Amino acid sequence: MLTTRQLLILNMIIEHFTVNGEPVSSKTLVDEGSVDASSATIRNEMSILEDLGYIQKVHSSSGRIPSVKGYRFYVDKLMRPKNVQETERTRIRAKLNSHIYQMSDVFYKSAELLSELTNYTAIVLGPQSNFSTLTGFKIVPLNQKQMMLLLQLDNYSVQNMVFRIPEGLHTKHIEQVTNFMNKHFLGESLTTVFYALKNDLPKIFENYLSVDWDVVNMLENTLIQPKDEQMFISGKMNLLDFIEDMETNQVKDLYNLLDNQGNLLSMFQSLSHTPESIDIRIGNELQNQLFEPFSLITVPYSDDHFGGGFIAVLGPTNMTYDSTLGMIQLLREEILDKLEDFYLE
Repeated sequence: MLTTRQLLILNMIIEHFTVNGEPVSSKTLVDEGSVDASSATIRNEMSILEDLGYIQKVHSSSGRIPSVKGYRFYVDKLMRPKNVQETERTRIRAKLNSHIYQMSDVFYKSAELLSELTNYTAIVLGPQSNFSTLTGFKIVPLNQKQMMLLLQLDNYSVQNMVFRIPEGLHTKHIEQVTNFMNKHFLGESLTTVFYALKNDLPKIFENYLSVDWDVVNMLENTLIQPKDEQMFISGKMNLLDFIEDMETNQVKDLYNLLDNQGNLLSMFQSLSHTPESIDIRIGNELQNQLFEPFSLITVPYSDDHFGGGFIAVLGPTNMTYDSTLGMIQLLREEILDKLEDFYLE
């Protein structure tokens, strides 16, 4: 249990480092008067925080920087979203009120604004059916070589895709999968289905079926097939400011991942299966080696008429979490207002 003074020192170190990118010394905290204690006392408290793993020393410098554990504690216990300045609010509203001819313009401009205002990479997903409920599952053979997978959702929409019938696949195998899915997933949200696809279902189907049939891949392709409203990504070049320790091939892989909407959406779905909550992942919590130098803030939104999506920012682990989250939350409000305008038109 950290003391009040230790909490204050940890908070100040993180806020300094996320803004300036420089290690923070006890002298810095004394000079600005943010901690009512002597330099020796602050150094002692910093040593305790270092022993506990919340901060770390950089080379021979007397300053400290936050560790991943420190960022995690800050995000969970100390951080509060920062209010967006009025000048930036005006800029956001002006851009979202100009040259909006179709719904996709809202999300394109939102991603553009968010990357410009944060200097990070912004990702915005337009309204999708991913938070809908599965109400029907069916696989229909079309001929001797093709079959169609149909997923019926609670918003009366149907997602479907045609696949080649694998060699050796019989009607009994199709019935097995159909019965299994209808028994275990009818009434569940598509985010729950996505989560199962990334965790339990591959092994279950491997043991369940006596034929080489990649059902998981078939389900994933149907769920993440391109929709009318796409995923909008802006500011990918901003990543170049935070990849100095990455090898060239890793940078290429990272850009390829960001260019592949299907894989990117699948990653988002596997990371968070609670669409109501803000999700902040730091470093290796992103479960992908390419993203270890980064943090990802994902904020969902949901509209009664159009469905749900998310707004996300990918930045360095020392991103300004409080101001970035405040910016995302403001954009969420503006997006929902715009969606309401489209519905009323």
